[in-house]
Amino acid sequence: MPSPPDADFLVLTSRLAPRLDGGYAVAVASRLRLLRSIGVTRPLLLTFDVGDADERAREIRHALREDPEGDIEMRNLYEEVVRDPSWLYEQAQEGGADPATAYRAIRDDAGAEVVSLPVIRDDPDWHLTRTPVIVRGERGSRVLAGFRALYAAWLTRVVAELRARAGDDERSVVVICESKQIGELIAEWVDPNVRIVHTVHNSHLAAPCRPSAPLRDDGWRRWLGLLDRFDAVVWPTPSQEDDVVERFGAHEGFAAIPTPIAPGLEPPARAREGTDVVMVNRLVDQKRVDTAIALWPSVVARVPDARLHIYGDGPLRSALQNLIEERGVSGSVHLHGYSDRVREAMATSAVFLCTSIFEGQNLAIGEALASGLPVVAFDVCYGPRDYVGAGGVLVAPGDTDGVASALTALLTDEGAREEMSERAREQSLLLTLEAVGETFTRLLEDVVARPARR
Repeated sequence: MPSPPDADFLVLTSRLAPRLDGGYAVAVASRLRLLRSIGVTRPLLLTFDVGDADERAREIRHALREDPEGDIEMRNLYEEVVRDPSWLYEQAQEGGADPATAYRAIRDDAGAEVVSLPVIRDDPDWHLTRTPVIVRGERGSRVLAGFRALYAAWLTRVVAELRARAGDDERSVVVICESKQIGELIAEWVDPNVRIVHTVHNSHLAAPCRPSAPLRDDGWRRWLGLLDRFDAVVWPTPSQEDDVVERFGAHEGFAAIPTPIAPGLEPPARAREGTDVVMVNRLVDQKRVDTAIALWPSVVARVPDARLHIYGDGPLRSALQNLIEERGVSGSVHLHGYSDRVREAMATSAVFLCTSIFEGQNLAIGEALASGLPVVAFDVCYGPRDYVGAGGVLVAPGDTDGVASALTALLTDEGAREEMSERAREQSLLLTLEAVGETFTRLLEDVVARPARR
């Protein structure tokens, strides 16, 4: 495998919280492990969330599955502001708070207010506000023009520190941005030696997911309008890249590179002889877990001892539990909530089920394939269509009878299940660190070799 370019590498994410963000957090953690696997020394993770520092550290350690050798450096914007606000105060301008806006105070350990953040309620575009951020100091209060200026001040400081540490004022810095919101805010970052590589985690299209479908929301619309500002964009599947190129045009630096997955666990002897079906996803509308619950009675009618185990949490948990009871399947459908033992559940289940109406990549499908777990999913863009292959059965979107029949066939035919299990493991080889690493390294080499796009 080629060596990575001589540069510092930053990974930007709003937060890293597997219990809240499911597959997104897993993908960010996987990106950090990918950087380490290709030879990047101590990639730096930057987070921008306000919260308890100890809880944040626990979440990050959990997402990274521990970091005993200190191979990944981690920093948080607000922890650094609280620890030493003087650098931010010096970058702020004269001004005051907006009297019509509520503010959230960020305080130091002594209870003194250090920064006050505008609270923009019920607005998905809160990050674009230019409402002043207030910075407190011994000489009074100063302001920054919204979160864009706040983030820019911190990133400029971080990059300057990295260059000072390397003794090179022109050292290349590669910023891997995992969040569209952050990407919008840094798209105009002008530094000839900074390169921005933006990753994508989900479909840009509303359901039904066709190339001509409407965009999911204005956030996607704005972000797609910024494609020429990023030095590279990493799409999780070739088909999503193709659809974007067809509709919005090609851009230098586009690449289809999946998020790699870790090897699966070896199942215990005769584990696949059971009739357990497993789902792993957040309990949100996109995943349509209600569809799985609604079709489950027809599976149980044909396979009476079948059990559906659903791992993951989210805002629909109570509604889904009510649906389970209404459908009379509380004895065979179980909501387990968030769990760090999903891989063990995959190793002892017979089939993996995905009823999403659209996807980006769907890391849980990749983990299922790596565990030798046959996948049954709707044939939706983009992840199932690109990566299930011979390792499962894809059913026409909305065909719940087809899903029930596919599940029944796999649960009742041990030979077919074993054969598909082997094909699932073969299919998962496309998603290993080794398979992804060389392509990712060459992308980084190309990005550093080209002039910055901003």
